[in-house]
Amino acid sequence: MAKSDWVKTGVACDRLGVGAKHLWNLRDEGLLKQGQHWRNIARPQAARPTYRWHLKRCEQALETPPEMKG
Repeated sequence: MAKSDWVKTGVACDRLGVGAKHLWNLRDEGLLKQGQHWRNIARPQAARPTYRWHLKRCEQALETPPEMKG
């Protein structure tokens, strides 16, 4: 990956082949962990979060069979 492994939600969805809602569900369910797979780069006073996703780590998490996950 060129500049950064951290990408916007739309880019992550395109590359992973999932919708934003599915990505957020994976985050909420704990499969994708804060700091490792995603982070919020918005200012503390921002009305809404601004997520960035670590594409390589998200790909790895999605490729791991369920029986191998913690």
